[in-house]
Amino acid sequence: MDAGTALVECLIDCGLDTGFTVPGESFLPVLEALRQRRERFRLVSMRHEGGCTFAALGYSARAGKPALVMVSRGPGATNASIGTHAAHQDSQPMVMVIGHVRRHMRGREAFQEIDPVSMFASISKAVLMPETPADVSAMARQAVQLSMAGRPGPVILVLPRDLCEAEAEMPSLDGPEIPTPAAAPAADITALLGRFAAAKKPLIIAGELARRADIREPLADLARRLGAPVIAAYRCQDVLDNTDPAYAGHLEINPVSYQNRLLADADLVVALGSRLDGITSREETLLGDDISRLVHIYPDSDVLQRFESSLAVACDVLPAVTALLAAGLRAEADLTWQNMAHAAFLEFSAAGNVAVAGTSDLAKIAAATRQTLPAEALVLTDGGSFARWIHRYFHYAAPLTQGGSASGAMGASVPGAIGAALAAADHPVVAFAGDGGFMMNGQELSTAVREGIKFVIIVCDNQVHGSILSGQSAKYGADKLYATEMGGPDFVGLAEAYGARGWRVDATADFPAVLTAALMAHEPALIHVTCDAADIVPYGPGKDAV
Repeated sequence: MDAGTALVECLIDCGLDTGFTVPGESFLPVLEALRQRRERFRLVSMRHEGGCTFAALGYSARAGKPALVMVSRGPGATNASIGTHAAHQDSQPMVMVIGHVRRHMRGREAFQEIDPVSMFASISKAVLMPETPADVSAMARQAVQLSMAGRPGPVILVLPRDLCEAEAEMPSLDGPEIPTPAAAPAADITALLGRFAAAKKPLIIAGELARRADIREPLADLARRLGAPVIAAYRCQDVLDNTDPAYAGHLEINPVSYQNRLLADADLVVALGSRLDGITSREETLLGDDISRLVHIYPDSDVLQRFESSLAVACDVLPAVTALLAAGLRAEADLTWQNMAHAAFLEFSAAGNVAVAGTSDLAKIAAATRQTLPAEALVLTDGGSFARWIHRYFHYAAPLTQGGSASGAMGASVPGAIGAALAAADHPVVAFAGDGGFMMNGQELSTAVREGIKFVIIVCDNQVHGSILSGQSAKYGADKLYATEMGGPDFVGLAEAYGARGWRVDATADFPAVLTAALMAHEPALIHVTCDAADIVPYGPGKDAV
């Protein structure tokens, strides 16, 4: 067999079953091997390499394992980098194979050549460069394992064209390796118990590595025993059922009053599985200079070293929480603090508490979406200011049902919905996008039609780049707007041209019936919601008080 075939056999043996590609000549043997193994592995040919990596991100966020991405060097790899960066910042596993120039041409600026190491080193866990046919399958296994170990993330495997075609032996097939979670050091558990015992108002910030289904109930139990409110890190709202009495909302780009009070009053703040990204940490101003209140639990020592804390615990989330519960953490706590925080969240996220200028109220549309969908439905949000309406007013119920990118990359929603739908074939998938984000990768709707992948995309169309326009207006004046007013196409007509179903909604009251019809459609469906450019975000004077 050739090394491309050996690569495929190894990936299937490691448990991978889904991939996304824009095909390239440099990896034709891999495509042929995947064709022959199509009963075990589904390969989706996308319209753009950015769509490949965004689809892989949507898949892994639900499946808990990497999808394969296969792209060509140069233009293909650079196009794919946007979703690779998103997977890195979201801590989601991905294996990306780049078809590269022949080995003897490397470093000569050959046709479409890039240096993949310098290109991807800062947005991946590793860039692997096989030199022999045996290296190809061995490094493929290494890539899968590394992508899921510790803090998950993307791993790049560079496959020279001549190496892909070279003769190789059948790789050893040892089955998938389940990463062993890093246990919590006993001394750190003892120290944590002491900190918890002394805290009167503890607060938990639950992040991207606390979102797994098997962590949810132990996290809720920990919160109950501590009497601690749980605030979700940015775009991690499915860490708990949002109706859980411990849930206290979501750290959004816009700070809000009740969360400011919680953070100011807390005498212990536990960052649990959060890398404390720039939005969650408010650019590292969340607790001011008072690091004595911060405990940080995370499996990546590099992340722990970025932030000063009074106690840094290098371990995975589930072992830490399980050890704390098993160590005799108090069985009951005063829940007054927790209940107050949850009540403030419910008041803040009640649809209708912010007036809108237009005829479409995204708060009520988000609430109607929740009322219409089952708890297990997946709901994604694209990058863009419109998403803050969904983040504030949509209440997540089941684990692993929130999708999108914490990197804020626009264009993620349509391909992300494709990946999410493949990972959760039995559950509805709804993706919200702004008009700007949809226009970046909306062509993947044609991919969904071709592949028979159902989901609903809701395009929130205000015909501007909202957050940029807001900043521009505030800094220079409303009469100085430039490059932020966009206009748009006939989105319903565009969807129908791709072979999807399409509806237009100009008023809030019309939305529930349209959503129900879209969910019942046999094809992918698009709902075009017209929005007023004055309703960019549900924040600002008179809009965020609670």
